[in-house]
Amino acid sequence: MEEPVKAIFTECIQTQIASADLLQEPLLNAGELLVDSLLRGQKVYCCGESMAHASARHFSHIMLTGLQFDRPPFPVNALHADFGANEHEAIFAQQILAVGQPNDLLIVLSAGARAPRISRAMEAALSRGMLIIALTNDADQDVAGLLGPDDVEIRIPSRNAARVSEHLLQLVNMLCSLAEQQIFPQEDDA
Repeated sequence: MEEPVKAIFTECIQTQIASADLLQEPLLNAGELLVDSLLRGQKVYCCGESMAHASARHFSHIMLTGLQFDRPPFPVNALHADFGANEHEAIFAQQILAVGQPNDLLIVLSAGARAPRISRAMEAALSRGMLIIALTNDADQDVAGLLGPDDVEIRIPSRNAARVSEHLLQLVNMLCSLAEQQIFPQEDDA
C-alpha cells in the first residue's frame, strides 16, 4: 500500500521541480504586474473555475489580511459563484462588466481543460480594457488564447487536476508574498 502514496509524492516533487525551472520568469512578471496595479490604485479581481475557486478566494483573503506580517489591506476582491446546477456561465463576466474599469487587473485560475466561466470573465475584462494574469495548466484549452501582449500567463506544467490545484495554492501564496516584499521592503529586514 505504500507504493501508491510514494508515487503521489514523487509526482508532486517532479511537478515542483519542473515548476521551479519553468515558472520563475512568469511568476516575477505577474508579481510586477500585480504590484504595479496595486501601487496605481487599481482594483484587483480574482476568480477560479471549479476546484480553483477555493484558491481564488484564498488569494483574496490573504491579500486583504496579510500573509507574512500585519499590513494595510490590498484591494483584491474574489468574484462570487456557488457553482450550483443553475449557476450560469456568465456569472463572473457579469460581475466584471458591473465593476471593472480600464487598467484594473483580473487574476484567473484554471485547474482543468475547460473553463467557460473564466473565459467569459476574461472576455468581459478585455472589453473593459483590463489586464489579466492567468494561472493555467497544460490541459487548459480556453484561457491561454485570450491573453493579450500585456497580460501574463503562469502555466503549471501538469495535466493532473490534483497537482494543478496544489500548485495554484502555492502560486497565489507566492504572488501575495512578492507583493508584500515589494510594497513593504522594510518588513523583510525585520
